[in-house]
Amino acid sequence: MKPENQERITRWYQEPYMLLVAGIPIIAVIWGGVMLSAALSGKDSLVSDSYYKDGMAYTQDQESDKKAKRLQVNGSAIFTEDEVRVTIDGYLDEYPHTLKMTLIHPTLEDQDQVLLLQKMADGSYAGVNDMSLPGKRRIWLDSLDQGWRIRAYPFIEAGKEVALSSK
Repeated sequence: MKPENQERITRWYQEPYMLLVAGIPIIAVIWGGVMLSAALSGKDSLVSDSYYKDGMAYTQDQESDKKAKRLQVNGSAIFTEDEVRVTIDGYLDEYPHTLKMTLIHPTLEDQDQVLLLQKMADGSYAGVNDMSLPGKRRIWLDSLDQGWRIRAYPFIEAGKEVALSSK
């Protein structure tokens, strides 16, 4: 004779709640390992190794910005898939023959670009664009001869005008 109140006995590893209790920490450990391997294999491109040089460059850049503000230099740029056109105006005695445009990616250093823009017959400046459009970039436009810099931080789209100013 069997008693009617007897429970069915199961082993601990066959209990559904045991899978829940043990499964969550196991999944957390596995996911932690995945995140740790992603963190260790990634590149720290946002961290600079040359703090002193960066500080000195910052001081020099401030002087360039102040000079552009004094000269009231402003400009505009139009990007296409293969070309950049820039026009500038301000209180300049003479317009420079070349301009240096630096396109800085917000997070990836290997996607930064430096373009040299040549003065064209119509007074604008043109250069080759290798950047894939559209994209967000920090733009620095420098006159190496005259020592001024104007900048912008726009979302760049093909055919749209980007304003550059001496803030």
